[in-house]
Amino acid sequence: MTSLTRSALLLIGALTLFRLFYGAQLGLAWDEAYYWQWSRHLDLSYYDQGPGIAYCIKLGTLIVGHTHLGIRLVPIVFAALGSWLTFLTTRRWLGESVAWWMLLLMSLAPLYAAGSLLATYDSPLVFCWALASWLLTKTLQENKPILWYAVGAVVGLGIASKLTMLTFAPGVLLLLALVPGYRKWFKTPHPYLAFGIAVLGLLPYALWDRQHEQMFSLHIKTLSQRHTDAAFGRWFGDFLVGQALFVGPLAWCLTLWALVKSKQLLRDDAPRAFALAFTLPLLAICVYTSLRSKLEINWPTTMHLTSLLPVAVLFDRLWREGKRALPLASIALNLFLITLAFFPGLPGMLGLTLPATPFIKLNETYGWPELMAKTAVAGEKLKAEGREVAYGSVTYRVNSVMAFYLPGQPQTNGLYFKVRWDNYRLWTDEKALIGKSIVLVNDVEDEKGSLEIAKKYFASVEPLPPILLTRPGYDKPVKRWYITLCRDFKGYDPKEHRDGY
Repeated sequence: MTSLTRSALLLIGALTLFRLFYGAQLGLAWDEAYYWQWSRHLDLSYYDQGPGIAYCIKLGTLIVGHTHLGIRLVPIVFAALGSWLTFLTTRRWLGESVAWWMLLLMSLAPLYAAGSLLATYDSPLVFCWALASWLLTKTLQENKPILWYAVGAVVGLGIASKLTMLTFAPGVLLLLALVPGYRKWFKTPHPYLAFGIAVLGLLPYALWDRQHEQMFSLHIKTLSQRHTDAAFGRWFGDFLVGQALFVGPLAWCLTLWALVKSKQLLRDDAPRAFALAFTLPLLAICVYTSLRSKLEINWPTTMHLTSLLPVAVLFDRLWREGKRALPLASIALNLFLITLAFFPGLPGMLGLTLPATPFIKLNETYGWPELMAKTAVAGEKLKAEGREVAYGSVTYRVNSVMAFYLPGQPQTNGLYFKVRWDNYRLWTDEKALIGKSIVLVNDVEDEKGSLEIAKKYFASVEPLPPILLTRPGYDKPVKRWYITLCRDFKGYDPKEHRDGY
């Protein structure tokens, strides 16, 4: 084992130990709590995406319990394995020193760093993409037809985690087409049979969708048409800025430049084809989508497993030539962003005061025990009146954190008062709630007029004073919590006030 390989393993090991320790302490993000709820309701698929992350969290909680670490355990392991596989894959295409730079670039990409800790459905997706890339590389370089079927199976598992994995297929087609020596595979049945295995990953979606009134299909259709009434290109700038935050501002600028200059940076046809084949399809989809509707920052995640390859080549070359200013500047900038992301309480410790609004997302994991203690007190007030109490919200995010942090980790209930559906539509039995009193909690004051609608279905509706959660280092509250005591539910038809999918 060479020194670079040993240092790669040491870096991955050190990062994994940090993630295990820090992940056990850090509060949950909204979506992590939601996916934990998925794991308590295991199914073929879900309203939002495939079942991969639910089963990962279920495994972790079986090992460690329903704790922060239990939720994050498998994603953290996947992050370590995915990093190692990316190192091995890059080493095969571009050599060991470039592979080391690729590992470093990934590790220091701000949202990759966060995604390697948090339990989201990007975790099994990225792992499956990295594993499929490594298997495909071995298939092509070692001329092993049998490995095509392993590639197909892994891609199928990735599809069952998130539909983005489907874009692996056009990447394979491009790679085979761009490299003359690989075109022979088009004349064999192996890639086509592998693709047939991969698309089996769509079966859980199709079966679940058929059983649940096409909720998933309608949701995906709605996502693709968000804000399409905006001016053409309105969201393109947001896409560019989002990816600058994802991999780092300097690294993103260099990525776009390096892709254009890929022929000069990646002189061999096969490595260049590999980098372009698994970057350009998803990049094109994201650019097109951003020109007509809103795009989430994490949608192009897997693209960066190859988009950063030319940058790794550039940094390796500059470092060897003694021109180290650019690599060091990129590393320093990303380290600053990662430090702020992982330790948002640091400004207060240093006596600084930052504007709260731009950093709301960074403070998402903060303060849940304090807010839940006050939420539980509201429930005790209703119980003291002799009422049977349940907890609910009009948003999945509030329902999910309440379910995790309230004493006893109770099931919570979705109330659809002018909000879109989510998985709580399937988990909430509105008939069983009739006669109960509900502690209705939201993080937005009277979201979409929900309280006015609630008055139609409860004997009384009593908003409590809002709870404003402050944090040292920020000029305004970092969270707002609105609790309403809703007594004696009369029942309602959830479809009457549903606001889309």
